[in-house]
Amino acid sequence: MPAPDRTRKAVSRVPSYSAQLVLTFCLALGIVLGGSLFAALGGLVGGYPSRTMWRLAGELKPWAVVAALGGDIATFWHLEQGVLRGQFLDLGRQVLLLAVAFAGAQLGAYLILAASGVRR
Repeated sequence: MPAPDRTRKAVSRVPSYSAQLVLTFCLALGIVLGGSLFAALGGLVGGYPSRTMWRLAGELKPWAVVAALGGDIATFWHLEQGVLRGQFLDLGRQVLLLAVAFAGAQLGAYLILAASGVRR
């Protein structure tokens, strides 16, 4: 009798859409928070860590959105497909994904603004 095969094959699972929304939000939020907090360490050299942290939170927002969406042009390709080919469900999903990424980055910037104590 042959021995049972104990090797498992890796299964690639695509996350559900709601899980993808949460992941996108948290990723954009984490990029802004993490980047700004580590920039504050660099700001200690210049003497203004809170201003450095606040300034970079605003500069990191667009990059956080791009990274949270996957760092490629696929999201915009899906938007184009939704508009040109009438796939409105796909269009709505991509717009919602984009809005969630913007919301995560914006919340991160607001949290850094509150933590830094810098007035606009």
